[in-house]
Amino acid sequence: MQLLLGPDEAVPVAGRFSYRSDRPYEVEVAFISRGHTVATWLFARDLLLCGLYDEAGEGDVRVWPFRRPGEARRVHIELSTDDSVCELSVRATELTAWLEQTAAIVPPGHEERYLDMDTHLARLLAGKC
Repeated sequence: MQLLLGPDEAVPVAGRFSYRSDRPYEVEVAFISRGHTVATWLFARDLLLCGLYDEAGEGDVRVWPFRRPGEARRVHIELSTDDSVCELSVRATELTAWLEQTAAIVPPGHEERYLDMDTHLARLLAGKC
């Protein structure tokens, strides 16, 4: 991934995307610096799936396809907090390949089959969410 600093300036950023079948709607992205996780974001897998082809999301997370003439297609991911906004860019081919792996685990549209509502409700009522 790249952190976009301006229209023509970017720096590499280490980020680890992860997906779990017991939390089928969400994706976790951990940002890593010097071997330690410095920030973690959770958001809907559907945002990435939609963002491959069209603008998706509103509020804290937005995703959209991007392409400059003569360059490979990329996907931009904007993360917002009350204090700041950062825009990241990832190669569309890499993101597509990763999303295909998640689809092999839980096919899009079938997430409810993998979600154990009783367990999540029990955790919520116990204050452990």
